[in-house]
Amino acid sequence: MSSGRRRALLVLLTGVALALFLRALPLYWSSYPSTLDGFDYAWFAQTAAETGGLVFEMRADNLGFTVLLSVVTVLTDTLAVRVIQPLATVIGASICFVAAVIARRVVRDYGYRDAFATKVGAVTAVLLAIQGLFLRRTSVPDEEILGILLVITLAFALHLALRSSGPRWWAVVVPILVVFPLTHTFSTFIAALVVTALVVRHLSVRLSIRSLPGPGALSAGFWAYMFFYYRYAEASTPLSVPYVDRVTTYPGLFLAWIIVLAIGIVWVQRTGLRIKRVSYLAVAGSFFAIVGVNAISPIFPGTTATPRTILILVSFLGAFAVIAALGLDIFGAYRGGVIPTAVFLAPVTIIGFGLTASLTPEYYDTVMRAQTFLHIPVALLGGVVIVRLLERAAQSTSRRLLRLSLVAVVLLATLATAPLAYLTMDTATVPSTTYESEFEGVRFASTHSDGVWVSDHSLTRVGVHYFRHPIAVTGVASWLTGGPSPQCPVVSQRSWTTTGAHLFPTAPETVDTDTYERWTTTRNVVYANSGNDPVVISKPTGESTCHASPESTAHVN
Repeated sequence: MSSGRRRALLVLLTGVALALFLRALPLYWSSYPSTLDGFDYAWFAQTAAETGGLVFEMRADNLGFTVLLSVVTVLTDTLAVRVIQPLATVIGASICFVAAVIARRVVRDYGYRDAFATKVGAVTAVLLAIQGLFLRRTSVPDEEILGILLVITLAFALHLALRSSGPRWWAVVVPILVVFPLTHTFSTFIAALVVTALVVRHLSVRLSIRSLPGPGALSAGFWAYMFFYYRYAEASTPLSVPYVDRVTTYPGLFLAWIIVLAIGIVWVQRTGLRIKRVSYLAVAGSFFAIVGVNAISPIFPGTTATPRTILILVSFLGAFAVIAALGLDIFGAYRGGVIPTAVFLAPVTIIGFGLTASLTPEYYDTVMRAQTFLHIPVALLGGVVIVRLLERAAQSTSRRLLRLSLVAVVLLATLATAPLAYLTMDTATVPSTTYESEFEGVRFASTHSDGVWVSDHSLTRVGVHYFRHPIAVTGVASWLTGGPSPQCPVVSQRSWTTTGAHLFPTAPETVDTDTYERWTTTRNVVYANSGNDPVVISKPTGESTCHASPESTAHVN
């Protein structure tokens, strides 16, 4: 092995180790899931581990992740709620490694020598390890991290399967397609668009009477299988189905965007480099424009404005996004370049659909979810450019300082976005996880209350997802906005006086410290703890009846 390849391998191992470390960081603050929906998965998995069977009252796309988590729970002899975050850490770091392997193959197929391709793979892993928005989505314990891993694996395997005549890669493709709808609905839509894009591009290169039926049937069959499974699950089982209604509400618009995708992948691969760059920068610029405008006033009514801290950190991604434009020549190659092109255009299609469908919180969530998948092909392009700059700097003294400075700026700016992974997006506070004190407070309220208790969005989600207890948010939201004190047990916490009570999808509401202290003294405090964010459970004095109705806190992923 040459010294160059050894250095590249060292960088790759460093990138994967860094990915593992940064994704494990939430465990420093709490051993509980860093996403509230993680408590829901933990309950289902724990129940499956204890009873040996699944509870079919979950979402239709929870089955895959629940089975995986329950198996890990049994093998480790640990509570699912304690093992789910470490499991997410491992899967998230694995995504960075697989992305590096794919990047290496893409660049090698493009025509670069093996040593150069290995370096690009290593840099890609490092960029994905530290890039804040991607780090955030690949460190939270939910089924989307499996979806991301499967999407990039599917794109890689399907392209090679379409290129080759043997069955080896089809043995990878088919099982992935089968498990996708059971794993994550949104990722399944991304996967279906990736399959469509790859098949269309393959047929545009090798169109013949013999080549059309197989790939065409594959793409159409996967769409049919996906919709049949979700239709059957919704109509004939207790399973619920998310996201699909967002597409079926505007079927003509969604079909139009699929046609744009089919035309777009052929056009992007054949058009000139300058037009590619202008088009790419327009897409990237629209993302930053949305975040910027949303900081002034919410684009989607009923959602939260972007906090200034979040806006500043996201702006650092500008260097990461812009430098990738210099590597877009990769998108012009069929043999390797079609993989990142398809993985890039699939989420762009979803974003376009979400922005043109309806200005509602549901479609805002659709747009924000889709951008996660863009970071992988952008990191690959950035890796190509960085390695080019480093090699040219090593070969020539001309502009060496400029090239090294550009590399340093991109890496430092990307690293500067890492805090995005740990911030609560609506308050821009650290950490975005559930403290031990919060969990214990919710445990007490759920095990000592016969009826509904009320709190903010964060604490009620833990109560309903993990303890299956009836909860409500309306009473607290009303009090925080000037209404009467709730006539129900209230689980409150000190952070309501600083960062505010989370009332997702609307903005947080705060109460000043003096008012909060006076309010607790007028009620019967039945529980209080200490910790990073102390929790108090109080009841109204005298005779009172809680009339709050249990509210749904169904999650969306």
